[in-house]
Amino acid sequence: MVFGALQGGEVDGMLISANLGFLFTDLPLLSAVQAAAEAGFDAVEVHFPYAVPASDLRCALDRAGLPLVSLNTAPGDVTEGEFGLAAVVGREDAARAAVDQAMAYAATAGAQAVHVMAGRAQGDTAGAMFVDVLRYACDNAPAGVTVLIEPLNPKDVPGYFLADIDHAARVLDAVKRANLKILFDCYHIALIHGDVA
Repeated sequence: MVFGALQGGEVDGMLISANLGFLFTDLPLLSAVQAAAEAGFDAVEVHFPYAVPASDLRCALDRAGLPLVSLNTAPGDVTEGEFGLAAVVGREDAARAAVDQAMAYAATAGAQAVHVMAGRAQGDTAGAMFVDVLRYACDNAPAGVTVLIEPLNPKDVPGYFLADIDHAARVLDAVKRANLKILFDCYHIALIHGDVA
């Protein structure tokens, strides 16, 4: 991920974070943080760090001198095909619990952003739930933590509720919170919409 704008200032150069969900996966998370620093990355991001105590991750980040750009809310029961909960009707309590967990973890670990995963869902009821859960996330985010939504392409994540950039923009308009932003992943956007430029 190229980052910097989350801090609100101008970016003089390109800053690159290592996504530890894809890089250094042969190492335990805390060792992967150090490996990212040694490889010259400017920061790290982690999909689901919850097996490691947030305070331990914070110590590893401090030792490595790297910020934590973002983490995701828990995906739910992946053995049942869940990939996020925030728009999954019938899982409202679990969705809010995932937000609470992520925000508490972000506060301790020092994450700049939390990606609230919509999950596999469709329809107006799912859309209304997604907006409600996002408002809850924005209203309960620690100071300085941005809430993110990310369109995911249907090839890699079939049935994902948020599957194009226009839908994401409509969600931002509906939620009406200044701390909600779109995570614009060029890979997903290219597969959804074609030429990113």
